[in-house]
Amino acid sequence: MDGFTPSNLQREVTDNLHIRRYDRQYFYLTDGREFHNSAIGILNESVYTDLLPESFDELTEAHFEKWLALKPTLILIGTGNKMAFLDPKWQTFFYQKGIGIETMPTDSLCRTFAILAVEDRNALGLFFPLTEETKA
Repeated sequence: MDGFTPSNLQREVTDNLHIRRYDRQYFYLTDGREFHNSAIGILNESVYTDLLPESFDELTEAHFEKWLALKPTLILIGTGNKMAFLDPKWQTFFYQKGIGIETMPTDSLCRTFAILAVEDRNALGLFFPLTEETKA
C-alpha cells in the first residue's frame, strides 16, 4: 500500500447567493432574482442595493462604513468593464481592520465569488454592472 486514500467528490450545496448569469444590463442570482442596470452587494444569503454608488470612482468613506457594518472577512469589488484600483489609503484602512479587499473586473468577480459562496466564506461581493457607461 502506498498510503493513498481515495476520496469521493460531492457537489457542494449552500444557501449562500451568487450570480448564476450576467450580461451588460443584468445580474441573475442563484435564487432566481434579477437586477437590471444596478450595482448590487451580496453577502451570504443577503442582497443589498444600497451599498454602492453609480460608479466605482464615486466610492466614499460612507460606503466603506456601510460595508464594515456587515462584518465581512473579505471584500471583493467588481469594478465594471475595466480594472480599477482602490486608493492605497483605503486598502490600508481595511487591512488594519483585518479585512482583505481586492478589486477586479465584474465578470471576473462573478466567477470568483461563486467559488467563495460555495465555500461558505463570509465574503462581501460588490458588483458594478458591465455597462458601456462604467467608469473606471
